Amino acid sequence: MTMRGRKMNKKRGRRYKSIRMKLLEIFVLVVAVVLIVNIYVYFRLNKTIREIDSVYSSNIQLNELSETLLNLEDMLGQYLNTKSSDSLESYYLYEQEYRDMLEGLNEGTVNNPIRLAEKNIFNISMTYLDKTTDAVTAKRGRNVTRYNELYQEAEQLYDFLQTSIHSNNTTVFLKNSQKYSLLRTSLNYVVMISVVLLGAVAAVAAFWTIVMTRSITKPLVELADAANEIARGNMEVTFPIVETGDEISTVAKACNKMLDSIREYIRTTKENYERENRLIENELVMKNDLKEAQLKYLQAQINPHFLFNSLNAGAQLAMMEGAEQTCTFIQNMADFFRYNVRMMDKDTTLKEELELADNYVYILNVRFSGEIHYNKQIDERLLDVSMPSMILQPVIENSVNHGIRGMEGDGEISLFVYSDGDYIYIKVTDNGTGIEPEKAEKIMNGESAHSQQERDSAGIGLDNVINRLRRYYNTQDVFYIGPGRQGGTETVISIPRERGGNMDG
Repeated sequence: MTMRGRKMNKKRGRRYKSIRMKLLEIFVLVVAVVLIVNIYVYFRLNKTIREIDSVYSSNIQLNELSETLLNLEDMLGQYLNTKSSDSLESYYLYEQEYRDMLEGLNEGTVNNPIRLAEKNIFNISMTYLDKTTDAVTAKRGRNVTRYNELYQEAEQLYDFLQTSIHSNNTTVFLKNSQKYSLLRTSLNYVVMISVVLLGAVAAVAAFWTIVMTRSITKPLVELADAANEIARGNMEVTFPIVETGDEISTVAKACNKMLDSIREYIRTTKENYERENRLIENELVMKNDLKEAQLKYLQAQINPHFLFNSLNAGAQLAMMEGAEQTCTFIQNMADFFRYNVRMMDKDTTLKEELELADNYVYILNVRFSGEIHYNKQIDERLLDVSMPSMILQPVIENSVNHGIRGMEGDGEISLFVYSDGDYIYIKVTDNGTGIEPEKAEKIMNGESAHSQQERDSAGIGLDNVINRLRRYYNTQDVFYIGPGRQGGTETVISIPRERGGNMDG
């Protein structure tokens, strides 16, 4: 790739911006603008409200000062008249409170009349407190003449202080009322400006959002119109290419390429149409030949019912001739084949599966001259349990073919059916050559451990049995195979109890 080509690709990469990113930018920008405006309005309103709240704080302070002074004067009078310790204690408390409140008044020299009045109140208050302290001291020293004089002077100062505080409070209140009116007017202006500002921001954001979304949706509408024309059968339409820098232009270009491919396909189809017409006659001839072959195949099939009826007739003939063993063998063969055909795709019961296993072992013993010893321990209460068909016979045949067959001495197969409450277990053991752990693991993993030629007489392998059990009970832990505790092979089928019908007997 040349240097110029790389630069063009980089430029295109910088210009490309997905629809998702565009919509995200619109959303973030609108939210950011609205948030900033709201924050500005919030702080402006809070500032104005705080100023309004603090307008009359000076009046409240003067009122509290006057009330404390009143309480102080009352406690002083009570103590001087009664010499009560409670009155003295209350006096000291109010005195300390009054001194603390005086610290908030102006003490310096200023040109402000209100501040100057506060300075006078402060100075007179300090003189008043000195007089009251001396009066209390004289009272405690039992100097009647002295504390009476001091108390009269304190009362005069008290009256002057109350008058000064009230006068100053009135002056401050008038000034604060003017300030309050100005702040209320300012608050109204702030609210009105905030509403106008929010409305303007909302209008601008809505207009900008409409413009931006229209720039996105307009090419989509044009693409939809072109698609509708194509849907009506007009294949000469081309999708408009709008360089929006997002997925829309990519889709339009891809659709135009698709249209070119469709047109080429239509042309090729037309060219092949005549050739296909010439082959229609040959195809019809081939279909007729196929139907004829299928008919011959159906005519050559053997009806299973004919086979069952023939085996039953053979069993009756053997019985009439006194060949009881032959009759029993043929009857077991008929029952075995009938079960295979009838129950392969249907549910059965544990009782029917056990009967099929009995028939199968009987047939094997006839074949191998009774070399297989078959033992059973069955919990009779579990015979009506529902289960898939053709499960036990492949397991027993696996024990025979891969365990007992070819071994020296008699083979032994044991079948156990028992339950522990949650599960019903069907265990088959043999005394054969056993099974390798690796092969057992493959079988339980669903891998075919035997070749197609090694499958059982019904064409069913253990992998088929395992898969059907897992699908039927909707669980993986339904089948185990491995070496037996005393040699041979042990196979255990675990049936969840809730799928069995009446299992309590």
